[in-house]
Amino acid sequence: MGFTFAVRPRGVLQQSKCYGKSKIAHAISVPLFPAGPIAAVIATTVHLLAHVLVPGAVALLFFRSRWRYAWLVMLATMMVDLDHLLADPVFDPERCSIGFHPLHSLPAILVYALALALPLLRLVAVGLLIHMGLDGTDCLRQAR
Repeated sequence: MGFTFAVRPRGVLQQSKCYGKSKIAHAISVPLFPAGPIAAVIATTVHLLAHVLVPGAVALLFFRSRWRYAWLVMLATMMVDLDHLLADPVFDPERCSIGFHPLHSLPAILVYALALALPLLRLVAVGLLIHMGLDGTDCLRQAR
């Protein structure tokens, strides 16, 4: 169950949503997000690394002249995760943050997107939207 990549004999990748076994003729289904406790630890580790590395890559690519400052501002937006302190349990690797925590809600994300229009808040908005996008990957992983 969940998202898979179907690998066709010619090596062409095609994304499909599968329920149970793949019904694609002559295809080999490979789980996009493996399950199990070790996979959860790996997914959490990759997720946390992405929260550091993706803003760094964006800072290097789009804010080259001041990339260190941009990276630090975007890293500071991880403070948005303080709203996890309102949840019980505080950390749940199987919980989708988007829509669950107040600062991860769709109205909050809309405000972050609107803040892109304000030059003074642009770096903060980029950092928050990157954060929400990365947290959204957990939702995809759990949709399996």
